[in-house]
Amino acid sequence: MSNLAQNVAKLARIDLPDAKAEAVQENLEKVLNYVQQLEAVELPDDIEPFFGAIESVNAIRVDELQPSYPREEILSNAPDSDGQFYKVPSVFDE
Repeated sequence: MSNLAQNVAKLARIDLPDAKAEAVQENLEKVLNYVQQLEAVELPDDIEPFFGAIESVNAIRVDELQPSYPREEILSNAPDSDGQFYKVPSVFDE
């Protein structure tokens, strides 16, 4: 397996069979070559970075305390509850 493909597989914590390593290596080299081509493009200094086709607004908002749904309404849809919580089957062997 190639060094680049090995390193990427190790970082991604995936098992990369030797049979596929060469194809992965070729694809990685194509991506890296394309990035090098993009880096070689000279742009004027007065061009601002482009972040998207539409103007976006900062979606971060202040958390505000708001009333929750009534517990009874939420639990009315539960297949099984104890009146306070959903009851679900155990996932652990006891």
